[in-house]
Amino acid sequence: MRNYNLHALRVSFILIFCSIAFQTQVHAQENDSIPIISYVDKLAYSIDISTDIDEFIVNRPDAGNFRLIGNNEVKLTLRMNYKFLNLSYGFSPEFLPGNDDDDLKGSSSFREYKINLFPARFVQNLFFRRMKGFYGENTEDFLPLFEEGSDPYLQFPDLKTIVWGGYTGYVLNKNFSLRSLLNRQEWQLESSGSFVPALRYDFTKLTNDFGFGSYGKEDQVDLRADLGYYYNWVVSPKVNIAPYIRAGIGPKISKYTLDGVVDKNTYFVTDYGGGLQLGYNTDKLFLGFRGNFRGYTYKDEDDSKISNNLWHGLFYIGYRFEAPEKLKKLF
Repeated sequence: MRNYNLHALRVSFILIFCSIAFQTQVHAQENDSIPIISYVDKLAYSIDISTDIDEFIVNRPDAGNFRLIGNNEVKLTLRMNYKFLNLSYGFSPEFLPGNDDDDLKGSSSFREYKINLFPARFVQNLFFRRMKGFYGENTEDFLPLFEEGSDPYLQFPDLKTIVWGGYTGYVLNKNFSLRSLLNRQEWQLESSGSFVPALRYDFTKLTNDFGFGSYGKEDQVDLRADLGYYYNWVVSPKVNIAPYIRAGIGPKISKYTLDGVVDKNTYFVTDYGGGLQLGYNTDKLFLGFRGNFRGYTYKDEDDSKISNNLWHGLFYIGYRFEAPEKLKKLF
């Protein structure tokens, strides 16, 4: 009875949320006068300072959980926006606190490149991400004598993941600016929200050198149909609060090779995420905070539950400049 009530509560919450979102969108589409300020003609530079907990969880029925995480919790992302060109580069410098304890957790590296495009009401994202070096976050579950803070964690320095991917989405409400939330090239002056259906796709390559001449690699192709709802609550002409929630489903096609032996499988993946952003904007200066969560989960052929969860919090600050004449002519 307790589980039934909990399930009913979740279903009721989802139905209420969807009802409010639907009515909000209908009301917004009836109003064609929602003003949106555009800054696409300004050259904008910004920096994100973020703290991430990116964990891979393997839950085996016979062995319990094993949680892998990279030793690069604090990241910097540099952004440049002008016209249709929206570029970003993220990395994890070792001098930042949280990235400098290699003796206990091993060395990790992180690089990420992104491009965002906004043709009409479409949004197009492309990215490349590379991570190398992980450690066992719950080492104490496997080494009974392990003492946190003095003993080194279980480390996997040669475990590497490379991802090429992106998504294509469409903003259903023409009076809602997703651009104002994703890259701050616009600013919305009245509250509005929108459903955003999207197709997500990526190719992941995992490799690891186990030592003693043993080498493993896995190629994964993910396709997911996704639906999200974004809302921009305008608190004042310069301040907004923007929550969102999204979920998706689709197949994962995997090809795993260990010492020349190939194993191919197809899994059904559940994808999910949500977050909240607080922003401040002027015609030149913009800044804010954002916290979000995203993850996916599926079961493999051994009935082990595989999950990847990312808890992400960041502070961003940026400034808009008049574009140089040479850049204007170029574009």
